[in-house]
Formats: sequence, C-alpha cells, structure tokens
Amino acid sequence: MRRILLILLFCVFTAKVGWCLQTNAITNEEYILSINKSGGVELLCGNDTMAFSHSPVTLAYKNAVDSSVVGIKRPYSHVEPLDGGRMRCTSHLVMADGTEFDVVDTYSTGPDNVFIMDRNVAAVRIPESSRANGFRTSYLLDIDVEDGAEWFIPSIIYRDTKYMRRGAVASTVDSSGMYVKETRTGLPLAMVRDSVSGNTIALMHLNPQIGVGDNPGGGADGEINSELKYGSLGYVDGEAVTVGYNYPCIEGPRTYEPLAGGRRSHAFTERFHNVLDKKDHAYKLAIIPGRYGDYNSAMTSSYMTAYKIESPAIYKVDMDAIYRQNIELLNVEWRSMGTGKIKAAGLPWSLDLPDGKNTEGVSFQMGFVGQQISVGYHLYRYGFEHADSVMMKKGETIIDFWTSDAVNSTYFPTVWWDPADDDLGGRRREYPSFLRCMADGMEGLLDACSYASKIGCPKPEWESVLRTVVGRLVEKQNSDGSFFRAYRTDGSVEEGGDRNTHGKSVMNTHIPVRLLARMYAYTGDINYKKAALAAAEFAYDVFYTGMGKYVGGTPDNPNTVDKEAAIYALYCFNAAHDISGDSKYLKAAEHAAVNAMSWTYCYDFAIPNRDEWDKARNPFSKGGILGFSIIATGHSGADNFISYMCHEMFRLYVKTGNETYRQMASFLLNNTKLNTDYDGRMGYKYRAFMPEATSVADFAFRSVSLWLPWSSIANIDPLVKLIDEYGTMDVDFIDINRHKWR
Repeated sequence: MRRILLILLFCVFTAKVGWCLQTNAITNEEYILSINKSGGVELLCGNDTMAFSHSPVTLAYKNAVDSSVVGIKRPYSHVEPLDGGRMRCTSHLVMADGTEFDVVDTYSTGPDNVFIMDRNVAAVRIPESSRANGFRTSYLLDIDVEDGAEWFIPSIIYRDTKYMRRGAVASTVDSSGMYVKETRTGLPLAMVRDSVSGNTIALMHLNPQIGVGDNPGGGADGEINSELKYGSLGYVDGEAVTVGYNYPCIEGPRTYEPLAGGRRSHAFTERFHNVLDKKDHAYKLAIIPGRYGDYNSAMTSSYMTAYKIESPAIYKVDMDAIYRQNIELLNVEWRSMGTGKIKAAGLPWSLDLPDGKNTEGVSFQMGFVGQQISVGYHLYRYGFEHADSVMMKKGETIIDFWTSDAVNSTYFPTVWWDPADDDLGGRRREYPSFLRCMADGMEGLLDACSYASKIGCPKPEWESVLRTVVGRLVEKQNSDGSFFRAYRTDGSVEEGGDRNTHGKSVMNTHIPVRLLARMYAYTGDINYKKAALAAAEFAYDVFYTGMGKYVGGTPDNPNTVDKEAAIYALYCFNAAHDISGDSKYLKAAEHAAVNAMSWTYCYDFAIPNRDEWDKARNPFSKGGILGFSIIATGHSGADNFISYMCHEMFRLYVKTGNETYRQMASFLLNNTKLNTDYDGRMGYKYRAFMPEATSVADFAFRSVSLWLPWSSIANIDPLVKLIDEYGTMDVDFIDINRHKWR
C-alpha cells in the first residue's frame, strides 16, 4: 500500500512534466505494469507489488582479445506513451571502450492478464577496437518471497528439486543462479510462486525464432556469433527470487552439452552476439502474473495461458495414411519361432534407421517398450476389418503366445521373452514383472478380448488369462490402495535388480488404474472398481495433492520426474472420474494433462546435419521438432510417446468444454507424426519409422537411431480409441454436442 501511495503522490506533483502513473503505466484487468521515477519496472496487483526490476536492462559485454566479460545494468532513461495502451522504454548503454548500445523495450497488453515486452538492441557506436567483441542481454524480474518459492520450467523442474537425478539441470536452485537452455523446455517458460502469498510470475519467450544457421551443436562455449539465436531461462534464489531470460544462451551451473573429452560441465557455458550486428538481437517476452492458492493451480494456469498465447501451429496429417503405414510395418516384420507346440510370435526388439536391419536381435516384451500384446491386437483387428485372414492370424498367434502356459505358469506372467527355434519357443528373461509392463500388456489383452467378443469370436482362453492376472494384481494391492513398482513372477516384491528397479516403491500406483476401471466396465465386477478407486485415492493424495508432480513412469529409469508418469496419471484420474463422477478427479486429470503436455515441444527449430550419417537419419534438418517430447529430467532425450495422449486429451475437452484441450488434442494427433517418414522425405525403409531416444536440444542429432514397437502403437492406438468412442480418428471432425459426457 505504501508503494502505491508514493506512486500516486509522485503522479500528482509531477503531472506538469508528463511523468505519472497514467502515462507511464499500462493496465490489464487488475494488474498494472508501471515505470517508476527511477526508470525501474514494477508489476502490481491492487495495492501489492508482485515483481520489480530496478535495472530492467542488463548487458554482458565480452572482450574478444582477453575473453573477459563485463556486466552492466541500467534502468530506463526515457519512457514514451504510444497509442493502443503501449509504452516505449529506452536505455542508452556506454561500454568502457566507447561502444554504445541502444535498447528499446516496447510494452503492451495481451489476453488473460498478460503483458508483452518486445526488445530490440542495436550497437549504435562501434570503435574499431571493439568490432570483434560480443554481447548478451537479459531481462530479469525480482519477486519478494516470504517463506519459500515454488518453481516450474516445463520438462525441467516441477515445484521443487525432489525426485531429480544428481547432476540434472535445475537439481539445485540457489543464490549462484540457475539457467537452462530454452531448447530443453517444452515451452520456454519459467514460473515462480510465493508459497505464502500465492503471488505467481511466469516469464516466457514468446514466438521464439530459434536457429543456429550452419552451426551444428549450436556453437562452442564462449563463441561470438549472431547466427546463434537461442536463449535461456532460470532463477536466482537470493534475497529476492529473480526470474530471468538471457539472449543468447547462458547455461549453468550444470549443462548436458557434450564438452571436450566427453565431460559434463559444472560451470556456466555461454554464447554472445557480434557487436557489429545491428538488427538481429531482438526477442519478445510474455509476463504472466497470477495469484493462486496452491502450486498446482499456478502451474496449470500459467502453462495454459502460455500455450494459448503461443498458439503453436498444427500441421494436418492424413491419419488414414498414418494408420496404414504403421500396420504395414507390423505386418511385414512379424515373425514366429518355435519347433514345438509353443510358437513365440511377435515383432523384433528394434529395427535400425534408415534401412530396417535388426542388429539388436529379437526379443519380446509384453508391454512398455515391446507392446507385443497390443501389436497382436492391432493386427488381429485390422486383419478382420480388411478381410485379411493371414494378418488376422498373425495377430491371433501373438496373443495366443502371451496367453500360453509358457508365459503364465507362474503367479505373475513373464513380461520379457527371448524366442528361439526350439520345442519351448525360447525362454523367459530374468526380469521383474514390472507393474508398468503388466498393466500395458493386460490393457492390450483387454482390447483384444473385447474386440473378439464384439465381432462374434469370443476367446475364453484369452479372457481367462486376463481375469487371472488382473485378479492377482488386485490381491496384491496394499491396504492403503498402493501397488509396488515391481514383482517377481512368484508374486513377491522384487527387492533386487539394478538401480532402476526400486521394486518396493509405490510411485507407480496410478499406472494400473485405467486397466482396473476398464475391467470393471467390461465385467461388472465391483472389486475392480473398488481397487481402481483405492489406487486413485492414493495417487490423488500422494502425487497430485502432496507432490504436485509424477515420477518413475518407466522401468528403465530410476524414480525420477518424467513424462510417462504424468501421462499415466492422466489415464488414472480420467478413469477414476469416469467410474466415480467425483469432480476432484477431473481437476487432478487436468493437472496431469498439463504436466504431461508441458514436456512437448510447442515451437519449432531445425537441427543441422553434421555429416552423411545424420542426413540419412535426421528427420529434423528442416524443422519438425514441434510435437516431439522430452522424456525425463536428468537429460534432454526426446521421443514420440506423447502421441498416446491425444485421445485422453480430447476426452478432457468433452468433459470440461475447455477449447484449449481440443486444440491440444488436435496438436497431439497431428504434430506427433512429423518425426515419422509419413511423406517419404527421408527414404526410410518404412514410412512409419521414427527415431527413439533422441537428443535435439543441443542442435545436433544424437540418437539411438532405432524404431521400437511401442513407437507404432503410440501412433495408432489412440486412433482406434477415437474411432471406437467418437466414430472418427480426426478430432477436428467430432461434434461434441453428440458426445457430451454424462
């Protein structure tokens, strides 16, 4: 209140010189962004100052001769009101060597209480001695935090640093500062919330024009190069909390950049623009204020606002062609082994890009990476619908194997099988029966059983295994509703394994909820409903309310914050809402959906090829990152798993009527296909091929260069679910009025 009164008094006494709140401030709903008499920025809500910057212009100046870097901070020296409720703020900076810069920041208002800052920087006086030098600018806002801050950078940090691997970018936030390369984020957004007042500020690079020219890797540490057009976001947690954007990038104190000798840096890496460049140092930031009673609301609302104003492009792709291309791959690469009664049938573990060779051998995994039962279901279904009895039989043979005694002679089934041409068709791999693998496999089996009954060809032997496995899973549910992460085939908890196993962890409890809810709908057995809601309640209390994040979604990664855990949380809460009608689960489903969506690239950039090896495998040389998604904290590897989510995202739209969810569903439906060879531009052996476990954040195509069966299932499974529920696989042609949620 005192700050507001001082500003108002200052306006009264200085009105004759034209400097007052009315002419040097812009208002957006209840928020005011003003330039004070000292040339600093203040962002206010009512009587409260939410954020401020005494020196909104920060420039780092690098001497090319001795590599010294000098920082300079300045307030604005002049403010000019413009039409349309805008204002232009300028600052003139003079370096010790005589180099002079003009910084022009134009502020305006956007939708949903957003303020836009459009920055342009030019070197206006360049002494001969400074022509090789470089510079970087920053925009920083300080937030007074009473007792603890909560953080959010998409795909980097969620609420706090818990459940992050040692050495992860943002695994510590302190007074030394933490900045992360924006290409490691789904959206270049950094949010901070004061856990006491609820005041929340998010800073986003709006409509980023990212590129590195012909500089694979994005330039070297310390390089001066105006072609390097990417920045970084982050925090300083000092006397006040600072949220900031840097252009070009400074990253540290940790980075995933591959440095000399293969080491990783625990110091800052940085880039600069040429002083000679007078036009290209420009960027636009969105300042998103809010006040929220809890972190989950702050994170969800900030991201949704950012997504709407970013409005990522949607590239329409022919889904009928996508479906056919993937089925073709599954059909051609099907194989069967075994000389006796047991025939182990399925798809190879992986195929190489671009030629489709199988250099990693043939092994079958029920769910997770292998998705063998789902492969069988889709071949069986497509074969029936297209009168292809051979394809239908291939799918049936896969499911017959997974429902055979070879797999199911123990309490829990074998989830990973090494096939061979012998009497037994191979043998089980010594691998835990992970909850994730079993849930995936049984959902695929449920799909197959349901479809077989639908077409008048019920499969009692399949259904018997389905009921047995899921029934035993219910028997193992803990009294608090939780499930353990991994079991042995005898039903006991897996306490050994490698560092990723964490068998006694309960962080995967949400994973089987959709399966249990669907089993209730399929069988009418109330025990499945009880088990589903008990697990959902545990997940609601521990993950949604307690942690505000989701961890440990995959068997091959430790209990770290990851995308797949968030996707399964969406499945969980959506399903719990289906069978209970409790609105709290719908609210949690929205949070999980936004969390999962936040791992997805919602802006585009190109990855230049380094050599002919890249050229043959890299689908992103002209862009197409838009829709690819980062896998987990602790690295910047990315894949296409988010494709699974378009059906569940559209269901959120049907339930809530929120148009942004429909747009997200369309985005996930279409843009997740851009990394495939759907249009033949790559010349892969199969149009359905796509890269797995690929890093693009550092502007170099680094990938295992493999297709795995899950990749195709991620693209076609939601298409079939959309057809079954809405009659079409294109969400843009679904009439919501005909499909309102009960």
